[in-house]
Amino acid sequence: MRSARVAIAAAALVLVLMPFALLLVAWLYEGAIITSYEHALQRTAHEAAHKPVGEWRALGEREGVWLRRVHASGVDDAGAPPNAVSSSEIGGFVESVAQWVGAGTPLESLRDIDAPLAGRAELESARRGTPMWASRASESGQTMVVSYAEALPDGSVLLATRATHRGVRQLLLARRQLMKLVLYQTFFAFIAALLLGRWLVKPLERLTGRALVYPVHAIADPSLLARRDEVGQLARAFDALTRSLEDRRRQTVDLAADIAHEFKNPLATIATAAELAATTKNPEALSGVVTTAVERLRRTTDALLNLVRLESALVDAPRDALDYAAWVDALLDTYRSDPQHEGWRFELEASPGIGTVHVAAEAWASMLRNLVDNARVQPSASKRVRVRVRREGGQLVTEVTDFGPGVSEGNRAKVFERFFTARPEGVERGTGLGLAIVRTVAEAHGGSVELLPALSGEGATFRVVGPELPRSATPLPHAVPPQSSGGAA
Repeated sequence: MRSARVAIAAAALVLVLMPFALLLVAWLYEGAIITSYEHALQRTAHEAAHKPVGEWRALGEREGVWLRRVHASGVDDAGAPPNAVSSSEIGGFVESVAQWVGAGTPLESLRDIDAPLAGRAELESARRGTPMWASRASESGQTMVVSYAEALPDGSVLLATRATHRGVRQLLLARRQLMKLVLYQTFFAFIAALLLGRWLVKPLERLTGRALVYPVHAIADPSLLARRDEVGQLARAFDALTRSLEDRRRQTVDLAADIAHEFKNPLATIATAAELAATTKNPEALSGVVTTAVERLRRTTDALLNLVRLESALVDAPRDALDYAAWVDALLDTYRSDPQHEGWRFELEASPGIGTVHVAAEAWASMLRNLVDNARVQPSASKRVRVRVRREGGQLVTEVTDFGPGVSEGNRAKVFERFFTARPEGVERGTGLGLAIVRTVAEAHGGSVELLPALSGEGATFRVVGPELPRSATPLPHAVPPQSSGGAA
């Protein structure tokens, strides 16, 4: 975190040096103004030298210059025009605002601040034949007066004067106080940099140190997690990220263990068949055993690949806008019209106001089919599968219920484990990944799935909660959510 400490120190140094930068800008700005005034005064004086004194007033008002002719018997004054003292537009606006709050410095009269002529160096130099510039501040220091003097053919001296009133001059006037301020500012900036480094950089160093020794120690200690500022938010975000990664790691380990366990029996069967192949008198039987084991491995491998692909695809899968009740009813229609489900009823109970739901349609359909297929294989005298959909607490709730024997107490905690299957006798053994797919799809949509307690007269009910629904449900215009429907195929 040295770079952060350097950045904090650099920022503090910039703040300390800012008054010096402003002083430099004020000094350069005033120098540029004086230079431009000198050229303007010289040009105006040359023009006035070729005009009668009576025309000087009009010339001075046009150029914003106070023109005077100084001779032995007195001064011929053309009058100081109001625009001979100028200020910038920005400076004028600032001064008007400052005057409104009682801190302004109004323009001074040029006649009041530059009237005395006795002993003026530029006049003496002009009388000796050498034109001269001169600049001086008024007694208040608010106004800078610039003069230019040159000799006229009759022995008198033409004096051209104008002044500038700039707010930045006040910085030059206050430079001694600014120097004191900088000294105080340096001390407090040093203290602030130390405190900021301790408040910001030190916790980040601790967080970095924890990250380097993860997973031996948690990514963030309790003091960082308890903070209510941005550092605490960062620590909690890192903590949540590492917990998620740890969950992923454990799921990967569990998946590897499940795969090893699931493949162990078929591979053992194949190995035993290979050992008996040389001595058996019934190779057809061994062939059937091997074929069954290989088929089990193939189905398991395909199901695993489908699950992995589903998990990967759900990360970036677009969410489709569905009129949910009508869409679920259409999915159930595929079961109702299938001859192999003859005699079964697939019922839908939909609460009003569900409206449009945004889900990855293909994955969500796969999840519902797994639940319906799981309910379909259960032995049931009524041969019914019921699907309920409703809005609950701002979320979508989907429940699939069968009317079979239900899930035994010993198996309720295992049903969502990969490769666990407990299908009734006479039903083809599944891969045990159907409910794992259901959980994957639900969690990818920010939801969850659970097995509800059994109710009298019903079998197993799986409840999927999520995704969140908009506050005001608006059905798509082309479909009307049905209240309930059912049928036998």
